[in-house]
Amino acid sequence: MLLEATVCYVEKDVEMATTTVSADTASTPPLARRRSRRRAGRELVDGLAFLAPFLAVYILFLIIPVIQAVYMSGYNWDLLSSTREFIGLRNYTRMLWGTDIVWSLGYRWPVRLVLLTGTAGLLYLGRRRGASKPALACIAGGGLALVVLLGFHLSASGAWNDPGFWISLHNTLLFTLVSTPILVGLGLGMALALHNKRKAGGVYRAVFFLPYVLPISAVTLIWSYLLNPDRGLIAGFLGWFGVQPIGFLSDPKLAMPAIIATTVWWSVGFNLVLFLAGLQDIDPSLHEAASLDGANSWQRFRYVTVPGLRHVTVLVAVTQLIASFQIFGQVYIMTKGGPGTATEVLIQHIYEAGFKNYQLGYAAAVSVFLFVVMSAVSAIQFRLISKDA
Repeated sequence: MLLEATVCYVEKDVEMATTTVSADTASTPPLARRRSRRRAGRELVDGLAFLAPFLAVYILFLIIPVIQAVYMSGYNWDLLSSTREFIGLRNYTRMLWGTDIVWSLGYRWPVRLVLLTGTAGLLYLGRRRGASKPALACIAGGGLALVVLLGFHLSASGAWNDPGFWISLHNTLLFTLVSTPILVGLGLGMALALHNKRKAGGVYRAVFFLPYVLPISAVTLIWSYLLNPDRGLIAGFLGWFGVQPIGFLSDPKLAMPAIIATTVWWSVGFNLVLFLAGLQDIDPSLHEAASLDGANSWQRFRYVTVPGLRHVTVLVAVTQLIASFQIFGQVYIMTKGGPGTATEVLIQHIYEAGFKNYQLGYAAAVSVFLFVVMSAVSAIQFRLISKDA
């Protein structure tokens, strides 16, 4: 009986203590939650106050123009007329379609096979890096869609609605595919050569970066003089060896390489500075540890330098890709798209459609197409190169 009474007494004490703790626990969290909400609200207001100037500029000069371009692309919008007729998607069909368009399985099969192989490689890399299923699905769907779309072509009697669009798209893609790897690779190589170069290192950096601060008009003037077949410096240098003057800017096969060379000389210094900053952020002890473990120069570059430059490489590659898609100044000043249409690019096509032919609606449709292509390619590139992909 005494034992039972003692047990009952202990159980009552435990029950009372539990009730007291539960009451305290029930009363404390609401107050803490209110304080947490107030703190979070103050932090949100402070954060929005800091972001407000950037958001205002971003919305005013990027978001609103994109929305306006999408809106204008649905209209027959004449620059000199106040009448604007809604035509739906006809600007896009004019841009991307034509008459007597057919589809065949064997058309451009080498290109489509390379594209399929590349898509499979991207999927393999994505799976190895732990990419999400939606990302892998987007890559697979985009690759297969391009393979299917490349099967469309003109029949013997067919014609594109706007042949100039396809010519300018081809020239833009050619310029981007050639110039972007050169600019990224050359910038990295120059940065590696100048890294840890104590004697005259600052002088070399300034000399290589100097062209980037020049306006595009000055750059094109310099290179137009260099490439002039009559009195240019390159023509005079070749004349010493008995080589006849070469019209770089008047030859359809050499005009685009001349534009690429001009662009590389002008902008590689910016990539050099970014890569140099990335190299300086890599801890030197990592290279010392790799050397002590017996790693050679190539192994240190592959397993220490490349991973350490991953984020800088993403920045350089994406910004360079976007800049290459938007090429206009060099082409318009040096060749005006010529000779013929050998160097005509998409931005020039947009400019001529909107401000020479006064077709703002169609120019807006081409602009939206270019924006979508740049966004998709940049997103895929970012996901593939980024460490967190």
